[in-house]
Amino acid sequence: MKKLGIAFAVTLLLILIGGGVYFVLTMEEEAPLPATSASEAQTQPELNVRRQAKNYAEMLDSLDYEILQNRDTVAWLKVPGTEINNSVVQSYDNAYYLRRNERRQYDVYGCYFLDYECMIGSREDLSRNTIVYGHEDVSDDPNSKRFSQLYKFLDPAFARATPTIQFCTQQDPMDWQVFAVFYTNISFNYIAVDVDDEEFAEIITTARQKSIYDYDVEVGVEDKILTLSTCTVKYGDHEHRFVVMAKLMDEEADLPQFAEFTERDENR
Repeated sequence: MKKLGIAFAVTLLLILIGGGVYFVLTMEEEAPLPATSASEAQTQPELNVRRQAKNYAEMLDSLDYEILQNRDTVAWLKVPGTEINNSVVQSYDNAYYLRRNERRQYDVYGCYFLDYECMIGSREDLSRNTIVYGHEDVSDDPNSKRFSQLYKFLDPAFARATPTIQFCTQQDPMDWQVFAVFYTNISFNYIAVDVDDEEFAEIITTARQKSIYDYDVEVGVEDKILTLSTCTVKYGDHEHRFVVMAKLMDEEADLPQFAEFTERDENR
């Protein structure tokens, strides 16, 4: 009986000590953040609020903020005249962000994500073909969410008013001139990243042939291109995509005010 009493006392002591340690750790984890002044509170961004950007300075500021929320954040994408004005993430494969948003939370619309094979950084660091994927709403509605808004390019007036796209990194502000808008079967490997001159030239040529607009934009193997890709229900299958392509503009180039092209109704 004496031994049982000692064992019970030791057990009770261990429980009390363990409970005390757990209480201390819990208090440390749940301790409130230091109080901030009214002026500091006004300048601090709210968690989980996406901040729209009007220019590169605001893009950089928003990009820095998004990186703090998710270290997978690599760039900022803005398509003028649309709601596409948000961060771009990149993971170790092209499946992780299919149904996750910028905060890694489940979201049927996912987010904008860079192909996992693409190099990112300054304009010199970029892959020849920088590919960004995004979902649409399975109705090709240009007024719906995410890359559904790419379908605005089907409107010639919108396409003429939107000659450029902004895809920026922390290292570089970058403007891209649109040169192709097209539907394609996935048999066309337009999402190839590491390609030689011949393969790259074929991607550019095929994209321009498929484009619903014949843009007056010169593009060659010495250029780098941005590829925005989403699904489409136009053909009633899972084998087709809707794509917008643009070429990287020189840093000193003047931005065009509108796009010059002729329409190709046979490609619609």
